[in-house]
Amino acid sequence: MASNQLSDIAEIVMGQSPSGETCNQNGEGTPLLNGPTEFGPHHPSPVQFTTDARKRAKPGDLLFCVRGSTGRMNWADQEYAIGRGVAAIRHRTNPQLQPLIRGLIEGQLSELLQSATGSTFPNVSARQLAELFIPDLSAEQMELCAELLSSLDDKIELNRRTNETLEEMTRATFKDWFVDFGPIRAPYLAPEIWDLFPDALDDEDKPVGWRQGTLADVADSPRRGISPADVAEDTPYIGLEHMPRRSIALSEWEGAGKVTSNKSVFKKGEFLFGKLRPYFHKVGFAPLDGICSTDIVVVIPRAPEWGAFTLACMSSDEFVDYTDQTSTGTKMPRTSWKTMGQYKVCLPSEQPARAFQSVAQPLLDRVGANIHEARALAQTRDLLLPKLMSGEIRLVEAEKVVEAVA
Repeated sequence: MASNQLSDIAEIVMGQSPSGETCNQNGEGTPLLNGPTEFGPHHPSPVQFTTDARKRAKPGDLLFCVRGSTGRMNWADQEYAIGRGVAAIRHRTNPQLQPLIRGLIEGQLSELLQSATGSTFPNVSARQLAELFIPDLSAEQMELCAELLSSLDDKIELNRRTNETLEEMTRATFKDWFVDFGPIRAPYLAPEIWDLFPDALDDEDKPVGWRQGTLADVADSPRRGISPADVAEDTPYIGLEHMPRRSIALSEWEGAGKVTSNKSVFKKGEFLFGKLRPYFHKVGFAPLDGICSTDIVVVIPRAPEWGAFTLACMSSDEFVDYTDQTSTGTKMPRTSWKTMGQYKVCLPSEQPARAFQSVAQPLLDRVGANIHEARALAQTRDLLLPKLMSGEIRLVEAEKVVEAVA
């Protein structure tokens, strides 16, 4: 079937915000999506619910952020209520062609965002989405393109799930060693590691020889502000909208070409914590050098052996709950490094900290490698799609390119 614009093959549902009194954070009603802050690496992570879902996304829909010029997309893994910042897009007849729709939008994303209107919050309209160009493709061509794009998306999702598992392993080990004191209560570790732990707990129920301290005892926040005039356009920039919820894998960033205000400098391996609305649980480690929003706190360990300890502490539910409860401001609550640094922790001796660093660092290195591989796969997808649609290359050739990247 010949097609000329997206509306020929897809239904576009623009979101509508529910009434405020129907929104809650206690899980009552339908999960609500309002914009990019609730989008994750693959599926959304909603923080609000509503009993007044006026517009809904169905499982399998492509979710597109129409507000804020981010162009972020997610797959709907369940039914969602969608607010004004989100559109749900679905193929009219064949759900298997959903990856093709995403690829076609990504191929025109730059032009689409440039045409967004509005000064404070630029918006992409339903008409602009509907009029996106779709080349004349046979049903067979569409299926072949969708097959390849789906394969790439599956590889990217596998990397995400692997990173999720690696993160869970790191966090579980941290909790076992330094919160629950498991190695002291039962000898289940290898002797060379178990021997590093005290033999008993003291009268305060903490390991003998360990001390009560704060996060600031082992970590610091460097002040490295930078002006937009001193930043190259291709410098990686991470804003809060790029940080996923509940994932230390910071896999999204963009060039700093649009940066107009002062930012903070971070270096590869340093830790970033979203201080605006800390309950969003946005914390991770930087996979490269770059700059970030000043609503993000950059944190570094005071010594290398405290690196994994610091990151695992900052990404724990207990730490995020602490920053939320101690944040200031009603509508836009914020935390600060001063408050974060006062978080109380039981500090082990140097030897167990070094042992945890040696266990966790290879896992974190793997997470970083997966991030870069996923980005390479996404870039490959964007390059291959127009060539596939034009017939310049065949599916077999495209598959070879994908295998070389992966």
